[in-house]
Amino acid sequence: MVNLPIGLLALVLTFRLKRHAHAGGEWKFDAPGLVLFILFVAPILLALQQVQRLSTGSLLLVGALLALGVVSLLLLLWREQRALSPLLPVSLLRHPAIWRSDALAACHGAALVSLITFLPIYLQVVRGADPSEVGLLLLPLTVGIAIGSVTTGRLISRTGRTAIFPSIGQGIVGCGWIFLALFGGRIPLYWLPAAFIVISFATGSTMPVVQLTVQIAAGPKNLGAASASVQFMRSIGAALGTATIGAVLFAVLAAQDPRIASLFADVV
Repeated sequence: MVNLPIGLLALVLTFRLKRHAHAGGEWKFDAPGLVLFILFVAPILLALQQVQRLSTGSLLLVGALLALGVVSLLLLLWREQRALSPLLPVSLLRHPAIWRSDALAACHGAALVSLITFLPIYLQVVRGADPSEVGLLLLPLTVGIAIGSVTTGRLISRTGRTAIFPSIGQGIVGCGWIFLALFGGRIPLYWLPAAFIVISFATGSTMPVVQLTVQIAAGPKNLGAASASVQFMRSIGAALGTATIGAVLFAVLAAQDPRIASLFADVV
């Protein structure tokens, strides 16, 4: 409900923007591409959700959903190569700098959103924190990402380098989460935010880099489509990453204790 007035405000502000003529000729909304895109994403997410139950009865449904998703993806790629105004600019995605940046954005979105989704469950169920304590413990994640993003942007402006920052940053992120996975249970609860702020600061190093890279590679003509591809891949990565991690988590729980797995699945 909180996002609803914010979305309405964004819609009002959008209509207040100055209109410009489309430089590439007549533009037509790609409705078939949108339908194929939905038929690709929705079955994949539903299949990952069904995997969480880890039952033999759901295997046929999972297979059918995956098959529908794959066929829809192939049809979507075929359609987008022939559409005058494609929903997904396939020609842009062939550019190495763009598809690599989009892939990095997808991985970044998957890691970040799945972390925010499942870390509160860990803090409450395993470490015994109440909801208000969880909110305070996770606050450094938000602060660190914002500071890391701004700092990286300033470093790019001064040095002109881009790829080195997410390379170092994601290395720190990986080492940080491996450390917490191995030794996090031994760290006192209120020392965890110190580790979170270091990891989140390094996480923020990716966000400005991928956006800037695709904008430079696409050029002024395709600036909007390239920028949108980053947001699109980040959202897709977040959805698929969270669903995949949830499927793995609940599949392991189902193999060990089906009753507990069922309770967790109903809550989440």
